[in-house]
This record gives sequence, structure tokens and C-alpha cells, in this order.
Amino acid sequence: MTISPQVTGARSSQFSTQPGSTPKRWDKKELRRCGAIGTTKSRHLNLRGEVHPVFTNWVDIDPELERELEQPLLLASRLLEDAGLPWVSDFLAHDIFTENYPGRNPSCRCSFGYTPPGNSREVVPKTIVRHHRASWATPEHTDEWTRDTKRQLEGKMADALTWQLDADMHREKGWVGYTCRHPRCELPLDELDRYENIEWWDRGYEESRWRKLTILLTTEFPARMAELRRQGKDHSEEYLLTAFMATMTILHELGHAVYWKDRRALTRDLREPYYGADLEMELGDSFVASIFGGWVPVPIKDLTQLREGLEFSNGIAWRQVLSWDAHRLRPKYRAHYSIPVAYVARLFSEESWREAGGNILRDVIRPKDLETCFSGIGIDHQISVNSQYATAARADFHCVGQGWRWNRLPGAPFRIPQYDGYLCPDLDLPIATDDVIEEARPLPPLQPAATVTPATPKPNNRNHNDILISSPFSPFSPSSLEKFPQPPRGRKTNNPAKKIVPSKRQETGGKKTQVSQIPRFVKLAKDPNVLSPDRSEISVDELRCRLSQLLGVSFDELEKFFEASRCA
Repeated sequence: MTISPQVTGARSSQFSTQPGSTPKRWDKKELRRCGAIGTTKSRHLNLRGEVHPVFTNWVDIDPELERELEQPLLLASRLLEDAGLPWVSDFLAHDIFTENYPGRNPSCRCSFGYTPPGNSREVVPKTIVRHHRASWATPEHTDEWTRDTKRQLEGKMADALTWQLDADMHREKGWVGYTCRHPRCELPLDELDRYENIEWWDRGYEESRWRKLTILLTTEFPARMAELRRQGKDHSEEYLLTAFMATMTILHELGHAVYWKDRRALTRDLREPYYGADLEMELGDSFVASIFGGWVPVPIKDLTQLREGLEFSNGIAWRQVLSWDAHRLRPKYRAHYSIPVAYVARLFSEESWREAGGNILRDVIRPKDLETCFSGIGIDHQISVNSQYATAARADFHCVGQGWRWNRLPGAPFRIPQYDGYLCPDLDLPIATDDVIEEARPLPPLQPAATVTPATPKPNNRNHNDILISSPFSPFSPSSLEKFPQPPRGRKTNNPAKKIVPSKRQETGGKKTQVSQIPRFVKLAKDPNVLSPDRSEISVDELRCRLSQLLGVSFDELEKFFEASRCA
């Protein structure tokens, strides 16, 4: 349960001025002034065309409700094809479960969990690599990835998905959508996705890596739209916003299904990987955010307060997805910006898409005014005052007994360890340093066979036209064994008994950092035993890693603490 800012009103004066530390409630007058609620203009949903094959396999659906889902499904199809394919291609254009996939390494430098040999988690990626951001990703590469992704979405992916309305899950569980990792077959909600059930179904797919999935959408969406139509309000703002949030839920669940369609994704805890630089482990939100430039639509009224029925008369808002690309801090209060009804109406207008021509992403889909907000956490007052956005800052933590806990889904940790435990509301939050996250870098394609030196393993005598990394489900090159070592923070050693690795330069986080004199016992990230608790010798650097995670503070905070102790 997310607590409201009123609950912490007594403590608000103690909060610092650090961005994201100040609560702000929604103001209805501000929402009306910004066109988020209270509009009276008639809104016509008139998208035309064909629904994408990946959204067409609906079973046991009432014809009246199927009619109401037509516009949401058409919008979902447009958004997928015009803005969603690059994100999806990072899952479908490469085999993310191969042994040499770079995203298998731990994504956080402070993590030292150990996985025993033979455990299924060894093949599960920790991070999905963003190949479209690679320096070597030419237009030819990206075009090939996109074509292959379109092919798989229209073929295997469409065959693997079954869509179904559920009348009980919102009332009983508070869910508006759910991706079931096996065919539902009338199972009750409490029986869905038990590990034993998924494993039993997976044994029937031995000839294929693709499992059959059932995606559930709450009946509340089309039922509310049908009720509004009977009342003559099918051109109202509430009908429009309900259709839009149904679209967002459909896309959100597709983001989960893109990963779980592969049988090898199964682990006991059903944990997902991070995508790229995302700090939150939530693939559904990650997919939607990739479409809208880093933002996810959410209802202004909490879903926990909508158990009796979904209605969006209070409006909807943008919530920022936190990413290591721009953020080093987890906010106590997440900034929200209202979504104008006029913006949603343009998305459902055939004329808007036609007039945009080749600039659909820029002129129709992504909110341009919010681009300057993405690098910050708190509310940008200049944007909120001088534009059409109302703002609020909602609590990102909740009360647990006598303490405070960060909000998160069960089993979905936050990527910066110091923000994944209990929160001390009276203290400033430490800012994470650049050495915390190690996002996996996409491996370069193979070089032409003629340029391979004798010391380099030959890539099976393939030429430059046989670029393995751009072929679906193909293994990576032998160069993939060169993973990304941890930059040392300890002192240099002069011990002659220790062999020293020659100095070299490496790419980390988009910047060049000097790596010099790595002691032999500081093992590289590619070593599967680097994080084993059975090692008899560790470096100062790794000792700091463990101490940092144990205390929940960054390296810089530790150094300040020790410095203060020496001065005292």
C-alpha cells in the first residue's frame, strides 16, 4: 500500500531539500486548468486498419466487449510497430540464454551472491543488453534486427499467446493485467504460475523452446467502456482515458510475455532481468517507458482505491521510470505530471497519425515537453508552471510496522543495493557513485576472416557477411569471453610475489577509466567463481563491496565515515 503525503505530514518539515524529498498533493483546480480532467469537448476514437497478429488470439470473449477493445488494440498495434520494436528486438533478435551472452554477469558491483554449478539461474540473464545503442550498430544491423523481430512477433510470438478477459482478478487481487506462464485452462487465480505447474507444462514443449502463455486482461476495462456507451458517453473523456489505460495494460503484459515465452527463463523465484540501465526490475513498465521516452501512464487515483470498479474521472499522469542513464538517486517522492486529455485524443485520431507522416514518434507519441525532466527526480517547476502539466510528488515508500519500506513488487529488487532495504525518512539519501552499476555492453560483430591475427581464435572461417550477432539465436563470437573487469579501488601492491596484469584502458559507463596494476587475486567478472564465498583470499576492493552492501551505503559515504572517525 502506498501511503499518501498526508500520512507523513508531521515529518515533512524534517525532510531535506534534496530532489525527490518533498511531497506534493494533486490539486484539482490545477488538473482542470491543465486539461487533465473536466474537459467537455467530444472525443472520437476513429483509428482504422488491422490489429497486429500478436494481439488477435482472444478466447471466450463476449462480442459486445470485443467491440469495445477494438480501438485499444488498434492503438497498441500502432505503438508497437512505430515505437516498440527496438526494445522487443533486444529479446528476439538474439539468443539471450546462450553461455556467452554478456548480460549474464551480475548487474550490480555490490552484489556477491553465489550460484552453485548446475543451477538453472546460470543461464538466466541478469540484464538485457541494448544492442541498438552499440557504437557498431549500423543502420543495416538495426534494420535486420527489426525485420527479424517483426517476423517473430507475427509468427511464433502470435502463436504462443492467448488473450483472455477475467472478471475476478481486479476485485480479488487488484490486478488489471497478468501474464500467465502457461495455458490457464480454467485454473483459479491462486493456482496460476506455481513453479510445479509451469514445469509440468514446459515438459510438453521439449521440441520447442517456446512455451504457450495466457495473458489476462481485467473485464473491468471493456465493461466500463460498454456501460459508458449505453449512457451515451462513448465520446467522453472518461471513455477515452479508459480505452487508453486498457491499451497500456495490453502493452505492459506483452513486455512480460516477450521474456517469458522462452522455457529457459524459468527459475524458482520467477525473477526477471533488468533491461538496459533500468533501476527497477519491471519489464512491463520498461517496455511502455521505451515507447514514451522514459515515462509510464498511471491513474491519478491509486489503483488500491479503485477495487470497486475502474473509472478514470480523476485523470491519469506520467510517472518517470528511473534509469542509471540519468539517475543516481532513488526519490522518496516520485514526481508525476498530468496527461492532457487532448494528448490522448490525438493518439486515437486517424487524422493525427496521417498528418504526422514520417515524424510519428516525435509529433504524436512522445511528450516533447517532458524531455527536459528526464534527467531530474524532483518536480521541474518551470515546466509545471509554464506548460499544460499539473504536478504531484507521490510517496515511493510505505509503512511497515514501526519502519518505512521502499515500494516494490515482490521479488523485484531495486538495482542500487543501498535503496533496496528500509528507508530512514529523516536522513538525506546517499547518491550512488558511478562504479555501482555495470551495465553489460553488446559484443561487437565478428571481423572479416582476413583481418584475424594468429593469436585470435578464428570465427569458424566466416566472412564479414556472416555477422553472427545479427542472426537470430546464434552464438556470440569467441571474443565474448572478454567480459568487463571490475575497476579496482584499492591501493597498488608492490609485493613481488603477486604477478601484475599490465595496464590497459577499458570502456565503462560510456567513459574511459584507467585500470592499472590489478592484483592477480582480483578476479575478472568472467570467472564464474569470482563471487564464491569459499575463496580464501579477497582484495581490499571486494571487501569494500561487501561492506558497502551490508551497511547499505555507497563507497563515498564509507570513505567520509572513516575520515570523520580518524579526525575524531
